[in-house]
Amino acid sequence: MQFCFVILHYRTSVDTIECVESIKRLEDKSYIIIVDNASENGSIEEVEKKYGGDSDIIIIKNKKNLGFAAGNNVGYQYAKNKLKADFIAVINNDTIIESTNLISHLTEVYNKYQYHLIGPDIVSVAQNYHQNPKTDTVPDLKTSKREIWRYRALYLVSKLHIYDILKGKGPAKDKHKITNDVPHEIVNNAMLHGSFVVFSPLFIKNEDYCFRPGTFLYVEEAILYKYCVGKNYKMMFTPYVKVFHKEDSSTNSLFSATKQKREFVFKNMIKSLKVYCKILKENRD
Repeated sequence: MQFCFVILHYRTSVDTIECVESIKRLEDKSYIIIVDNASENGSIEEVEKKYGGDSDIIIIKNKKNLGFAAGNNVGYQYAKNKLKADFIAVINNDTIIESTNLISHLTEVYNKYQYHLIGPDIVSVAQNYHQNPKTDTVPDLKTSKREIWRYRALYLVSKLHIYDILKGKGPAKDKHKITNDVPHEIVNNAMLHGSFVVFSPLFIKNEDYCFRPGTFLYVEEAILYKYCVGKNYKMMFTPYVKVFHKEDSSTNSLFSATKQKREFVFKNMIKSLKVYCKILKENRD
């Protein structure tokens, strides 16, 4: 079966190269699609210089920054329609695969359980925290609508330059690393972290997108989870393969000012929550 990796690149060539090298160390051969989200800082040229002659690596350049979901969907559609991939792994460029048997293990689990999506043990390098399976409380429709209004208010307050005044200093943050336990067995019906999701032949056959359209960044995992619940898709977590996630390097490379970054978050949370509410309404109907 043909396995293909989709890496969304944005402004950080070192991360993308480390990610690619970790894939190339795997026991099984695969295609790698690198989708540049209009970086415009010379970073994708660095990647091209290193991998331009590799027949197993395809580089796609978006003319504008499409965001997380749409950017990954470009690579997913190329893997599905052009490469006829059986499995498509969508992986953040700031992620490094530790387990060299990843492909063979995920294929074996698919043959046994026939999953639609699966995620590995993802360890946050910054916090030493297991990010899969996600245990966040998934909000209902009423709560989500309330959150949209809250983010609208926060965005307005920030634009008026009174955010810091109203917020105050707040309590000191805990500087200790966060740790948690990870399940020791395969978990069914798991909400998966978006930094590494593998889509199986069952999913690819039915779906033209890996992530639901309409968002730029944030809430993609909850949206995907609720969409798959509505479709009765099997989502699984396996602790037997591991990847490391450095987190937010692409976003941090773009924003240096706190005000600019928080307004980016507020604006795109509103956009994503609207898509999430739409999925909840469709599931209800």
